[in-house]
Amino acid sequence: MTIRAAVLLGAAALFIALYQLANRAIEAHGVRAGAQLYQANCAACHGARLQGQAGWQSAGWRSQASAAAWAAPPLDAGGHSWMHDDASLFLHTKNGSALSPMPGFGATLSDNEIWQVFAYVKSHWPESVRAFQRKGDPYAPLPADLPADWTYPPACEPGVGPGDLLR
Repeated sequence: MTIRAAVLLGAAALFIALYQLANRAIEAHGVRAGAQLYQANCAACHGARLQGQAGWQSAGWRSQASAAAWAAPPLDAGGHSWMHDDASLFLHTKNGSALSPMPGFGATLSDNEIWQVFAYVKSHWPESVRAFQRKGDPYAPLPADLPADWTYPPACEPGVGPGDLLR
């Protein structure tokens, strides 16, 4: 009986290890594919290194005369995309927004390709930021290891819901 239990435990451990290896390979593929898609479709506005454009935290972001006057935010931990849940980010990327110059990429990128871009972007976030974003609660305590100069962007100040830009 103990030999059978040991064999079953060994098989289970092997299965778990293979499952984890497969998941890491799938994630790595998504990040690599996402990197290429990001450079081709997103880097022109959000920067080749996810750094965004100067002036993206303009205090008058809601009152700007035209969306074209907006600057694209960074997508690294110095930005604010991680404050939004995956569903909001996906819809904003796929459909764009009438309230910002962000175009919709639904006709350019498949749903899977959008998720691959997200995998690439998220691979640049510290684990604490990824954990915050996974919670989907913009009012949760902020990660302690944010960049020293990080401040709430106007669009994400406490009291502004994560879906406000999508309306």
